[in-house]
Amino acid sequence: MLKKFIIQNWKYILLFTIIFIILSTTAYILLNDDFSLLDLNPFRDSKLNILVAGYDSSINGPPRADTIIVASVNLNTNQVGLLFIPRDTRVEINGHGYNRINASHAYGGIELLNETVEDFLSIKLDYFVETDFKGFEKIIDLIGGIDLHIEKPLHYIDEAGGLNINLSAGDVHLNGERALQYVRFRGDKLGDIGRVSRQQKFVDALINKATSSQNIIKLPSIYKEVMNSVNTNIPLQDIKPFVELAKNVELDKVTTEMVPGRPEYINGASYWIAEKKSLDILVNNLIRSKEFIENNKYQITILNGNGVSGTASNLSEELQKYGFKINKIGNADNYNYEKTIIYYKGLKGNADGIQEIIGGRIEKKEDIDNDLQIILGKDYLNNDKTIKEENS
Repeated sequence: MLKKFIIQNWKYILLFTIIFIILSTTAYILLNDDFSLLDLNPFRDSKLNILVAGYDSSINGPPRADTIIVASVNLNTNQVGLLFIPRDTRVEINGHGYNRINASHAYGGIELLNETVEDFLSIKLDYFVETDFKGFEKIIDLIGGIDLHIEKPLHYIDEAGGLNINLSAGDVHLNGERALQYVRFRGDKLGDIGRVSRQQKFVDALINKATSSQNIIKLPSIYKEVMNSVNTNIPLQDIKPFVELAKNVELDKVTTEMVPGRPEYINGASYWIAEKKSLDILVNNLIRSKEFIENNKYQITILNGNGVSGTASNLSEELQKYGFKINKIGNADNYNYEKTIIYYKGLKGNADGIQEIIGGRIEKKEDIDNDLQIILGKDYLNNDKTIKEENS
């Protein structure tokens, strides 16, 4: 039965495998409205965003994310955008202050890295996928290694970290171990930025090899290894859309970019400092959906009507990830609101979408200062994950 399924759906399994291969790449997730997670986001009908991370060993403590990629799939056109985030990018990590973005994985695993990337890019991430180095090596070996051209010799030794890179220049064939050396190397003057560039190059080579006919017969073993080598929150019920849409994949519809910015030393530590304006434009074009752009036209007032500190701020951060502009945060006229109220003037559509996220009731009110005004009642405390965790 399993063999018959694999033969009939080889292209699906191939794509499914590519998705999870990634230490340094995300290839293609072909999705549609059947995906269960879309039901949780009333402001998206065209794109789905996936965080892909590869983490290092725990020799020197909890593993940090060595490679971080956001893959955004346009569900209408099957176009894919890949945004590479240098691991030294300086960001604010919830509860830990400013640090390199890869430190968030050491502090709180893939969940905190997911939250940090969301905050950094002001986006919603729908799924995450992560794998460690050993899983990456095994999968690359299973597909027969990768062929590419290395511009110059790559040599680097880190005895403390157990890393020994020794790759010659020229046209080379990389097995799993050598492929890992290639995507991890950062020992030249470009540092992490040069590594990201090599990882982008590796994406193209991986796609070509993983989609070659010679790998079809290897799919059972590849699939098994993938499932043993990754950690993901993609639910089982979302596998069916992979099968349904895999036959329509267009593998050339992919754009790869890197967070724009500059290197900088702060208190003796090196960071990659993102160029905010350029990054926002890039994220708008590559990752955010048309709904995000539309929501950006609306200004919202959020008022605390339940008396629990932090609820208005938490909702503000959440709605900004959907594109809304928060014009004002404050307290309501009292803290005795049992039910959350969403006031709107003009069109009701966005009020409906916000109601799906936070609950409450909707009322039209023309004399409010902004397009929408939200008064958070006590019922919101059941929806606010942060507040529930603090009270648990």
